[in-house]
Amino acid sequence: MLSEYGRSGVTKVAHPIATGLVRLGVTANGITLTGLVLTCAAAIWLFGSGHLVAGAIVIALCTLLDLVDGAVARASDGGSPYGALVDAVSDRVADGVILSSLVWWLVATEPENHLALGMLLASLVFSQVVSYSKARADAGGLHTPGGLMERADRLVLILLGAGLEGLGVPWAIEVGATLVAVGSLVTVVQRMWGSRRDYLDRRDAGLYIGPDGGASPGTSGDQA
Repeated sequence: MLSEYGRSGVTKVAHPIATGLVRLGVTANGITLTGLVLTCAAAIWLFGSGHLVAGAIVIALCTLLDLVDGAVARASDGGSPYGALVDAVSDRVADGVILSSLVWWLVATEPENHLALGMLLASLVFSQVVSYSKARADAGGLHTPGGLMERADRLVLILLGAGLEGLGVPWAIEVGATLVAVGSLVTVVQRMWGSRRDYLDRRDAGLYIGPDGGASPGTSGDQA
């Protein structure tokens, strides 16, 4: 949701910065990997040791690099499929490390907090499925809606919940993790339903025939 409404404004701000970085010889993949390393280090070190406010602030700053790498790619060679792959894989790793570090901290400090643990684990699972559902649909030529909660939305809620928890606000991490878990599940359903409608519309119009008649690799049409 935030990605959809904030993309134009971010592009305007990032473009002049990206142009300057390209002139200095900085590459988009270099920015992406730097952001990944810094984000993972901050999550493991700060979240894992219970410094939730500092962790939320540092990780938020690190994610700004994710706004710049795409602009750098467009300003240099227009972007490439390999660059998009590096960016997508880096995002998935960073998301997993952030949530896993919060789980690690919670297990060490409040192992009886089953609600927060459950919601963080659900967020970890569903956030990965949100991304995979779109990637798999795109690979099959299907149109998928953005859905209720994309990566920017998940990061804002998780970092806000962690930061407020560190400031002593009660139920902050529980609320943040629950919103991410439920929102991600809703987004998965939206993408699955949207892809199904797109597939059926194209099939009925004779415009789309999926691989192996719509069956996934290694399955029959009935099983798919």
